[in-house]
Amino acid sequence: MIFNTWTYGLFLALFVLVYWFCVPVRHRAKALLTAGLVFYTYYYPFHTILIVLLSLIVFGVGRMIERAGEVRWKRLWLTGGIAVCLAVLAYYKYLKLLIGTLNDLFHLASLPFGYEIPGILVPLGLSFFIFEFIHFLVDVYKGTAKQTSLLNFGVFALFFPTLVAGPIKRYQNFLDQLQHPPAFSLDFWVVGLGRILTGIAKKMIIADSMNLFITPFQNPGQATALELWIAIFAYSIKIYFDFSGYSDIAIGSARLLGFKILENFNAPYLKPNISEFWRNWHISLSSWIRDYLYIPLGGNRGTPAFAMRNTIISMALCGLWHGASWNFVVWGLYHGLGLAAYRLFNRRGKSKLKNDSVPGSLAVEEVAATKEAGSGGWKWAVAGFSTLATFMFVSVGWVFFVNNIHDSMYILAKIFRLI
Repeated sequence: MIFNTWTYGLFLALFVLVYWFCVPVRHRAKALLTAGLVFYTYYYPFHTILIVLLSLIVFGVGRMIERAGEVRWKRLWLTGGIAVCLAVLAYYKYLKLLIGTLNDLFHLASLPFGYEIPGILVPLGLSFFIFEFIHFLVDVYKGTAKQTSLLNFGVFALFFPTLVAGPIKRYQNFLDQLQHPPAFSLDFWVVGLGRILTGIAKKMIIADSMNLFITPFQNPGQATALELWIAIFAYSIKIYFDFSGYSDIAIGSARLLGFKILENFNAPYLKPNISEFWRNWHISLSSWIRDYLYIPLGGNRGTPAFAMRNTIISMALCGLWHGASWNFVVWGLYHGLGLAAYRLFNRRGKSKLKNDSVPGSLAVEEVAATKEAGSGGWKWAVAGFSTLATFMFVSVGWVFFVNNIHDSMYILAKIFRLI
C-alpha cells in the first residue's frame, strides 16, 4: 500500500480502531504482525513468502549467535547471517545493474555476446529490511540486543508504518515499547493525525507541485541554463518534502498505535555545513552508516587520510543503497568527497577534531568557524553564507541523484557555462 492513498487511509483507520478497542493487550503483538502481513501481501503476495523466510533465517541465526559459546562460532554465525542478507539484497536489487554493466563492458570491447537482463521485481522496502536485519544480528553479537520470541521479532520486521520508507528502526528500542505497551491515550491520536496530515500536505501540496519545474531534466539538451537551475532547486524542494512527508506519515501512523520511532529529518537545509547536513538528513540511515559501516571500517582512528578514505567509502555505499545505478554511486562519492574536504578544512583551521566526519556524527564544532570570524552582524553573515553554500552544494549534488551520469555531466557543464 502507498501511504498517500485512500486504501492505506482506510486500512490504517480500521486497524487503529480494532487495535485499541477490540484486541486485548496480550494479543496486540499478534494483531500487529497480522496487519504487517496483510499490508505487505497487498503489494505482492510472493514477496511476503520471501520476507517471512528471510525473517525466520535471521531470527534463527540470532539465536545461534546468542547460544554459541566461543567467539569464533559467534563470528561465523554473524558472517553467515549477514552474507545471506546481502545475497538477497544483491540478487533482487543489484543483479540487473551487474549484468547491465557487464554487457556495457562487452560492447566497449566489441565482444559479440552479452547476458539477458532478468525482469526482477524488487520487494517492497527490501533495503530497509536488510539494514534492520544486519543491525539486529550485529547487536545480538555484541550483546546489546537480547532476543525474546519469534513473534516479537516478526512484529519488528513487519511493523507496517515503517515498511515503505523507514525510518530504520533499532531493535531494542522497539522491543521495549512492544513489551511494555502503553494504555490508550487520546494524545496518541492527536499527535499521530497531526503528523500524518503534515506529511500528506508536504507530499501532495509541496513536493508534487514541484514536478512542473523539474521537466527540464527530461530533455536537458533543449533546456536553458536558467531552466536547469530552476529544476535543480525545485528538485531540492521536492525530494525533501517528499521524503520527509513519507517519514511524517510513518511516524504519525506509529504514534496512532502508541509507538515512538526515530525522527528522520531536522531542518537539514538550514545547517551551516555538509557535516551538519548529514547529521540531520535521513537521520536513521546516517546513524546506521556510522554504527555499522564507518566505524567497522576503522572510523576516524588512525591518520586523517585513513578517516577520509572511510568517509568516502561509506558514502559511496550509501549512494548505492539508494538505488541500483552508477549515478547513485557518483552521488555518494560527491558527498563523500565533500565531507572529506570539509574535514580537511577544519583540520587545517583547528589543532584537532573533536568529532567524527561521517553521516550521523559528522560534526566538527558547529559554530567554531563563525565564532572565529567575529561577532554581531559579521558572525551572522558568515553563518548565513555557510548555510547558503551548503544548500548550493547539496542541491547541485541532486543532479547525480535524479539523472544518469552522462546527462548529469552535461547539465553541470551547462549550468556552469562550460558548454
